[in-house]
Amino acid sequence: MRKTSNSPRLHWSWLTTLSILAVLALLVTFISLQDNVTRLRIIREGSWVELTSAILWFGVAGLYITTTWRGLQSNWHLACLPVLAALRELDFHVRFNGESIFSGGTYSDPAISAGYKLYGVIAMTLLITTALRITKRDISPFLLAVRSGHREAWLVTCAMLLLAAAKAIDGLRGRAQDLDWNLPWALFDFAETAEEVLELGAPMVVATAVAVSWRAASGHASDT
Repeated sequence: MRKTSNSPRLHWSWLTTLSILAVLALLVTFISLQDNVTRLRIIREGSWVELTSAILWFGVAGLYITTTWRGLQSNWHLACLPVLAALRELDFHVRFNGESIFSGGTYSDPAISAGYKLYGVIAMTLLITTALRITKRDISPFLLAVRSGHREAWLVTCAMLLLAAAKAIDGLRGRAQDLDWNLPWALFDFAETAEEVLELGAPMVVATAVAVSWRAASGHASDT
């Protein structure tokens, strides 16, 4: 990773990220202005927003593999992350029979096929292995890179913040009802829309970080 230069000129990666955020804001506004039926068609499970998010995550995986091919043997787990994110967007953890692979009851239920249980075991093994490798190999260098001001690390942090914001407002309607919060109904619709759109932006920002890393490794002066 390369440290951010002291040049007052805004780096192209941040211009790209600001453009992405602007597009997300416009998209949230556009969808929110639609009638409720149209809005739900756009953002509901399996809609084009969710599908686009998955495609973008697969694209990030492809970009990472293409640009880090020589080091992929030791960093394959980083390529798995966007793939897992894409599969999560497509609800592969519940897609085949409605039972979550994250539920212990799935593996003890005799009504669930052995094939689905095997699929769950393989998926969980990959997920746990990826998480352990990241914890052991990447968290400390990543935090150091953030403190040192490396662009790639800050861009990934930006993407993580987008996902965190999406998670924070996910299910706001249900939480408000449970807590007897008297909030405007339009706020729930807005939060529902914003949650899906924020998830759409995260892979775009990560792709920008991968591009910055590749350009810096290739010796591009503007990324050193």
